[in-house]
Amino acid sequence: MIHDTTRPRVLVSRCLLGEAVRYDGTDRRCAALAGLADHCELLPVCPEAEAGLGVPRPP
Repeated sequence: MIHDTTRPRVLVSRCLLGEAVRYDGTDRRCAALAGLADHCELLPVCPEAEAGLGVPRPP
């Protein structure tokens, strides 16, 4: 039997991973994601920052 050891990839907001990229310059760290990282490859994304919006920025 062949076992696939590839971990699934999961897109996760960078602010949930503890990066201060929210509009107000803070984060929204989610402790539950630490356990998920043991089973998945977490791919951090922040569409707003990647689109060039500044941090902090007006709401």
